[in-house]
Amino acid sequence: MTLTEGESEVLNATVKPDNATDKTVAWSSSDASVAKVENGKVTAVKAGTATITAKAGDKSATCTVTVNKKVVAVTSVTLNKTELTLTEGESETLTATVKPDDATDKTVTWSTSDASVAKVENGKVTAIKEGKASITAKAGEKSATCVITVIPDSMSGGHEGTGKEQWD
Repeated sequence: MTLTEGESEVLNATVKPDNATDKTVAWSSSDASVAKVENGKVTAVKAGTATITAKAGDKSATCTVTVNKKVVAVTSVTLNKTELTLTEGESETLTATVKPDDATDKTVTWSTSDASVAKVENGKVTAIKEGKASITAKAGEKSATCVITVIPDSMSGGHEGTGKEQWD
C-alpha cells in the first residue's frame, strides 16, 4: 500500500482455518518511525518504506507500506514592498515571504517585465534606465509583484550623459 504522511488505512488479516483454536493476530512494523500499526490500522508517520506483519500462531503475512512525503502547497507569496522608486544604477533587495512556513517547496523564482529598465537576481533589483517595470516573485502557483519606477540620475541631467556635464 502507498500512503501519504498522516494518512491511515486498515489492513484485515484472515486466519485460516475458520475453526483455528487461537485466531489472535499480532501486528508489527519493521520501522514504526515510517509506519506504525495498531490492531491492523496502519498510520503513515514519515516518508520511507516499512513492512507490516500480521502473525497468528506460527504463520504470518506481510504488506509493504510506502509512505510519501505530504505535499504542502504554497498559499501565498508577499513582498516587503509593492512599489519602489530607484535612480538609474541603484539597487535594492526585495524580500519575498512564502506561506505556509511548512510549504514543501518554498523556492522563489524572480522575473522582470522589462530587463532593459530593471533587472532582478535573487531579489536584488538593479535600476538600468528610466521607465517602469514589474518585478515578480513566484513560488508554487502563487506570486507577488512590485512596480519599479526608475528615474534618471540627477547627475546626468536626465539625458544620456557623457559624464562631462558643466555645472555653474
